[in-house]
Amino acid sequence: MTKKENSFFEEEFFYSKKKYIHKTSIVGPDVIIENNVKIGPYCTIVGKVKIKSGTKIFPYVSIGLPAQDLDTTHSLGSIEIGENCIIREFVSIHSSKTENGFTAVGNNCYIMNYCHIAHDVIMEENIVLTNNTNLGGHSYLEKNVLLMANTAVHQFCKIGKYSCITPFSGTRQDLPPFSMFTGQPSHFSNLNLIALKRANFSKESINAVKRVTNLYYINKLPLQKIKDLANQESISWGNDQYVQEFLTFIENSKRGVSRRALFYETETYNKQVTI
Repeated sequence: MTKKENSFFEEEFFYSKKKYIHKTSIVGPDVIIENNVKIGPYCTIVGKVKIKSGTKIFPYVSIGLPAQDLDTTHSLGSIEIGENCIIREFVSIHSSKTENGFTAVGNNCYIMNYCHIAHDVIMEENIVLTNNTNLGGHSYLEKNVLLMANTAVHQFCKIGKYSCITPFSGTRQDLPPFSMFTGQPSHFSNLNLIALKRANFSKESINAVKRVTNLYYINKLPLQKIKDLANQESISWGNDQYVQEFLTFIENSKRGVSRRALFYETETYNKQVTI
């Protein structure tokens, strides 16, 4: 490109409030692009794809290509990318394995270089995938999840809201909300305290969730025993909504929840959090 063309690209891609599609990108006839969407150079977007307002797609991204499956030969189902997402270089987001299937990325997600979002994945809002994260088919990420560099999520796994997986880790089972996991396979290591504080969780709620994770991961009490304790009128932490969400997530898990945890002394782990 000429110097003038380069200047025009930078202005339109980074600063303009108008829709922009670079001339080197391929955009299929069934792709719906809303206002103020930016599509950089050498992107490929095909199939039934909808990209909502304010999303920015950096160079060399592919969206809507067929699922990586031996029996899938063309794009199926639909894909929706939410508002105000950032999709960085060399990300791939694949279409479904079925005609009525659906792959979705929620609003305000940030997806960094070389991440792969497989067929039929559902991501809720405010999720961050850092470099080289891989999501297997049909995996489900609840809101405000953070997956750090080079992490892997097995197909059909579910990651609970406000949870985090540290770099070079992976999971073959569901991971409950509000927690941090590390290793291969993932071990519970702590609450995701930074995210909870940034989201303005009260210290009472944080300490209540800390109590229930202690019983589940450190003491390894049976789930029903923990539920019975939480439902006792004399137990204040059991009434916290986030405790109930944690227990409900485990109870509803279809793939199973690992109880692996890094070693903590109960007294040390259960020390109260102050804000």
